[in-house]
Amino acid sequence: MTASRGRRGHGPLFWRIYLHGVMLLVLVGLAVAAVGFALRRGAEWGPGGPPARYAADRIAELTGDPAGLERELARVKEAFGVEASVYAADGRLLATSAPEPEPVPAPRAGGHRFAWNVRLRDGGTVVVHSAPHDPARGLFFIGAVLVALALASFPLARSIAAPVERLTVAARALGEGDLSARANVRARGELGELGRAFDEMAARLEALVKGERELLANVSHELRTPLARIRVALELAAEGDLERARRYLGEIGQDLAELDGLVEDVLAAARLEVRGAAALRVDDRPVDLGAVAREAADRFRASHEGRALELDVAAGLPPLRGDAALLRRLVANLLDNAAKYSEPPSPVALSVRPDGGGAVLEVRDRGIGIAPEDLPRLFTPFFRTDRSRARGTGGTGLGLALAKRIAEAHGGDVSAASGAGEGTTFRVRLPAAPAQ
Repeated sequence: MTASRGRRGHGPLFWRIYLHGVMLLVLVGLAVAAVGFALRRGAEWGPGGPPARYAADRIAELTGDPAGLERELARVKEAFGVEASVYAADGRLLATSAPEPEPVPAPRAGGHRFAWNVRLRDGGTVVVHSAPHDPARGLFFIGAVLVALALASFPLARSIAAPVERLTVAARALGEGDLSARANVRARGELGELGRAFDEMAARLEALVKGERELLANVSHELRTPLARIRVALELAAEGDLERARRYLGEIGQDLAELDGLVEDVLAAARLEVRGAAALRVDDRPVDLGAVAREAADRFRASHEGRALELDVAAGLPPLRGDAALLRRLVANLLDNAAKYSEPPSPVALSVRPDGGGAVLEVRDRGIGIAPEDLPRLFTPFFRTDRSRARGTGGTGLGLALAKRIAEAHGGDVSAASGAGEGTTFRVRLPAAPAQ
């Protein structure tokens, strides 16, 4: 999903960071423009600027009209925010827009105001009063803008850093061997998706390690009995009791056959874990699912003497394509599982019937059932619902996992329905062969 999104374009996280950066650039540009405008406006009112030339020309024309001069100075104050006083050549005050005009001052700067003189053609003087150009005020304005930008960037930085920090802590704990470590990131977007993917990966890793530990425990348990029998047989042979040794050798042969099947299951599971369903070599040949079910039933009756098996193969089964040997193994695994978790004389039922565009195979038992909390992990390799690992229900927990992979390799699926003390029903759905 993430890879395809990367090929299509950028995701929401990229645009959040990009647009936030653009917004910061815009705000900084506005701040610089505002300070530049303020500095330029102050420079324009300098002695050589356009207003000074305006004072030398326009105001000089009104020196003979005190009322008109007063109106002009008021208009200049309102338009440009500066105060001016006009003095005659003899120092008399002709007009002013300042609340407290003074005699003609010498040009000065400092304090809260600065002033400069503009000489008129008739010898008069215009004294302009304006706010002083204070670089500290511009720097303070820029600093305030930068502080505001820093505060505005904090939520974005936090929204990115917090999930990453949680992922880092969880990854470090997982690397140190704490398989229960989870990031628990609740963010939305790519970071939330990354956190959920990490937690799912950690859960799968924990399940895999737990399954491997269960495998070691199961294999160790399965090896204990045949090794003990071999030891006893050797001791009896060494003591000369050949008759009892022969009896043990017969039991040892049966145990070795079971161990051979165990090793085969372990190797098949290892191949499936590495390469998935592709590790199964599925022959693409016509398959008679009814014949597969009948053969599996015959083998079950031969290997489980005294167990009742109810077989129901409906007519009109659709043609299938696949590997008959693998499908027989699928049915055999489900039947063996039913036999392990149900006690005689309760029967095991095997039925095959057409269903829509394919076929459905069901294996039902009336055994102890499966607890609801175990159902989600039922097809996980090495998982066993019977934690006691009694000899009668031994095994490695690979039978159902292999059955699921075989069904998937044939384009189907397998599911289970059960309740504690109510028995279990496994349902395998297989698609019909495509029309030629």
